[in-house]
Amino acid sequence: MKKTLLVIFAFFGLAVNAQTLTYANHAPAWYNLPYQIMQCDSTGVTSGASGAAQTWTYNPINMHGLKTYSTTNTNPTNPFYPATNVAVYSSTTDVSYYNTNASTNKYYGGDLVINSYAISAIYASPAIYAVYPMSLNTSTTSTTNGTVTISGFSQNFTGSCMVKADATGTLVLPGKTFTDVIRVVTTQTLTASIATVYLSNYDYYSISASKAPLFSIQTSTINAIAQPTSTQTVVYVQPNYSVVGVTESSKTDIQLTVFPNPTSSFINFSTASLEASKVMVYDLTGKMMATEMIENGKSKMNAGNFAGGVYMYLISDKNNQVLTTGKFTVSK
Repeated sequence: MKKTLLVIFAFFGLAVNAQTLTYANHAPAWYNLPYQIMQCDSTGVTSGASGAAQTWTYNPINMHGLKTYSTTNTNPTNPFYPATNVAVYSSTTDVSYYNTNASTNKYYGGDLVINSYAISAIYASPAIYAVYPMSLNTSTTSTTNGTVTISGFSQNFTGSCMVKADATGTLVLPGKTFTDVIRVVTTQTLTASIATVYLSNYDYYSISASKAPLFSIQTSTINAIAQPTSTQTVVYVQPNYSVVGVTESSKTDIQLTVFPNPTSSFINFSTASLEASKVMVYDLTGKMMATEMIENGKSKMNAGNFAGGVYMYLISDKNNQVLTTGKFTVSK
């Protein structure tokens, strides 16, 4: 019932202002459906103009590096991030920690990679990523500090974060156009004695399509002592952008039977869909536990070595588009 009310209020909010970010349509929160991103070619990609009624046209090419992101459905248990209430994990290695509520979204750190540098940050004073509601020209600036580890060396850092919703308009991607887009620009500086890190994100959100940005341009620079400056620009797109929705990330509403649920050994996936190609299973930290191919609409997975608890599955087609998601329980 709570989820239904959230959806009703979210769509009521859309009718009031189609280009306003709120907790309901933007913040990472428990039980968010997983979403996927793929890196694509950044050559010639620019952020485009700011202001109202803009049009941005992108043609993502050379897509690779599929990642699936999922949120926890319990408070994170990492002792280094005690003030957080939700974590977002990828299917590879990176993780981000947040404290979110109806008024703010605060970032407490996590992991990232800038070229050959592996970076992990723990914020004592968080970066404020959003003060809700956010509409055109809404901005916030926060002062940060904490500990940063760069390629194994840890130092205290001080920094700043500025977030601004600097543009609204239309995002044109191959095969689909989104007319309710708001662009959020986030710039951060982290200064330590061993290095200074600069982060800049241009994130394009469609209010009706996804809580995660459909398209992102991320530029990262690190100035390390006695090392040349290293800069990278990475562009990401949600590969399922033609089918994503605030309450639905499925390409189509396929019928799926999952049994026995709960299980203590094997679990079966059965569907009449001819598109279903693969099943992927993740634990609640976002770690991929297993993957199996679906043949003739059926797949059987050995969950006997899983720890007791709740697991999330994704069913995808041969192009890695998500067809449906759900949960099952392993009982021990």
